[in-house]
Parts: sequence; structure tokens; C-alpha cells
Amino acid sequence: MCRPKPGPRCTPHIRKRLDKAAARLDSARAGLDQNPTHAGLQRRVAAAEAAYRDNLKVYDSTPGGQNELRTAIEPEPEPGRRAELMRRLAVGQQLRTAQTEAMRRIRSGVDNDNTRGEHDGRTDDAGTPREILEEVRLELGTAGGPAQGDRSTLSGLGDRGSRNLRLLIGGQQVQPVADHVLSADERESFAARGLSAPTLYELAPTDADVYREQMLELTRKNPYAASVHVYDEDEYRQMRLLVTDDGKAGVAIKDDEVVSVFAHKDSAHADVAQSMLRQTTMLGGRRLDCFDTVLPNLYADAGFVPVARLAWNDDYAPKGWDYQQFSRFNGGRPDVVFMAYNADHVGDIYTPGTGEYVDDYDEGIACAQAYRHVENRRAQAVNNMLEV
Repeated sequence: MCRPKPGPRCTPHIRKRLDKAAARLDSARAGLDQNPTHAGLQRRVAAAEAAYRDNLKVYDSTPGGQNELRTAIEPEPEPGRRAELMRRLAVGQQLRTAQTEAMRRIRSGVDNDNTRGEHDGRTDDAGTPREILEEVRLELGTAGGPAQGDRSTLSGLGDRGSRNLRLLIGGQQVQPVADHVLSADERESFAARGLSAPTLYELAPTDADVYREQMLELTRKNPYAASVHVYDEDEYRQMRLLVTDDGKAGVAIKDDEVVSVFAHKDSAHADVAQSMLRQTTMLGGRRLDCFDTVLPNLYADAGFVPVARLAWNDDYAPKGWDYQQFSRFNGGRPDVVFMAYNADHVGDIYTPGTGEYVDDYDEGIACAQAYRHVENRRAQAVNNMLEV
């Protein structure tokens, strides 16, 4: 039986999941064989292949999966194939170690203890080490590059009269261009979990300096500041900038990407990140990336699925990176995890190591965007069936 999430997975349960993924892949490939040029079938095969790879990685972390790999390595005559099997075994062992450590942290009181296994349904806690979140309270982002999208069409979206309201942020008065409020049911749902769900106010592009200053202020007090990417003011002007009424928590949307999530410890709205992420998905945020530290747990609970990962490269370490400070995360060399939003996965628990390894950052972005397009078409197909 599987250990309590996010602990190690059991062989029989993951074997069933892997077999189902293999069956879906065989079915998708059979359909494509009959119609090789069909774009929809091609995407179906790509999605099925990705799902199979992800399940295989988890299976490789189970005792049965690791025994199968060890048994296959010794007699394998092909050097390339042997090296691949050894790589899978090492990745599986690393994943299982991470799962065991995550469970140990929960049981030691870092998180709320949970004694239910995966077969009993969803656990109550995503396994996020709370003391780390208290220290960070900021996106461990790595995204760079210019912002995208036309801001000229955004003014007034979700406007409920906020043009008459002025906020005081960092001693500066600003006039929002719109406000965004979750439904009463959603606010009650967050409140039941002990989470804040305040109104978010959208800043005008001319107030990008206010948003950036709040980001910079937080990094000045943060021992994990090297992991935070703060954009230039001109880049923030091209994004949608959402903040709470005190300006001490916020999130930005760059085209379809969620970036620069932050929350000061003295914000009037505690534990606000989840509701802010919910707001971004309603406003077009569909993907994000972060270091594989504590944030993937938070994002997975919000419905973001790990679809790719990029191994750490010392040559691209952020300025001022302290390997000792981040030593609990793969010895101070965490992967970059690329995640894409899927409404069906809200409430999920992140499994360390999931997501296909890619060779460069752009490839990771492409994987997240491809996942988004596949999900959009799937949702449209479901809607079309419901309308018939």
C-alpha cells in the first residue's frame, strides 16, 4: 500500500496506473496509424506519451520498478540501452528519497500529520514545509525575458467601480483600473480552509514602479532572494499587475504566464497565495515555472501540473546564489519545474521528480504551452459533446 502522501508509492498501485497509461497510449497510436495526418490524433498521441513517461518515472521509484531495472541492467548488451536503464534507476532512487524525506518532514511536525494513504482518497495537506514558506513567502521564479501581450485591451476588465478608489501602497497613492472578486462560493471555500480570498486590484501600467518596489522590498528582507526574479519596470508595464488593498501581496500575469507572486509577512491578508492563483487562472494565467523547492507543492494544489523540468546548471546560477542556503533542495541545485494549469487537477499533491527532463529553458516553455493547447482542445471537445 502507498505510504501517506507525499511519501513513497507502492508497486501494485503505480503498476495499475502505468498499465492504464500504456493502454491509452496503445489506443491513441492505433487511431493515429489509421489516420496518420489527423492533427487531433497526433496531439492525443503526444499527450498519451507524456502521461506514460510521467507514470513510468513514478513506477521506477517503487520497489518493484527498481528491482525490474536492476534485473534488466546486468544482462543488457547494448551500452546505450544499459546507460538509459541506469539513468532511470538513479532518477527513481532520487525520487523515492525525496518522497521519504517529504513524509518524514510531515511526521516530524513540519506539516500537519496525515495517516491516510493514496487509496483512501486525497490527503489534507500538500506536504509543503510550512517553515520554509514562512521564510520565502515569495515566488521562487526563474522566468526571464520580455513580457508579451497587448495591454491596450486590458483596461477596465472586471471593473466594478474601482476607478473611484485610491489605494495607498508604500506611501504612494494609486488608482486601480479594475477590481477582481471571486464568487461567494469560492470565497467561502477558501475560508473553510483557513485561507484569505480578498479582492485583487489591477494597477495601471503607469504604476508598475509601485509593484516592482514591493517585490524589491521583499527581496531585501529575504534570505532566499537570489531565487527571485524581479523584472524591469518596463517589463512590468506590459503585464497585468494585481495586488491586495494594502499592496503587500500580489501576482502578475505575463501573457499566459503567472509570475512574481509575492506576499509580505505583515500583509493584512494571510495565506492569500492560493486565492490569488485562482484569480490568475480566471484571467488567463495558464503556466508558470519555479525552482523545485517548496513552490511546486503550492502550485500543484492550485491546479498546476508539472509537465517538464530542467536540470540545474552552475553556469546559470542566479546572482548571489547560496548553495548552503538552499542545501535542502538537491544539495542547493534544484531543477526548474515547468507547470501548466488543468482545472481537473485542483487540489493535487505534487510528486517530486515528475515532468520530462528537457535540454533548455525554451523547450520547457514549449512543453507547458503544448500541454495548455491540448487541454484547451480537450475541454472544447467536452463542451461540444454536451451541446449536442
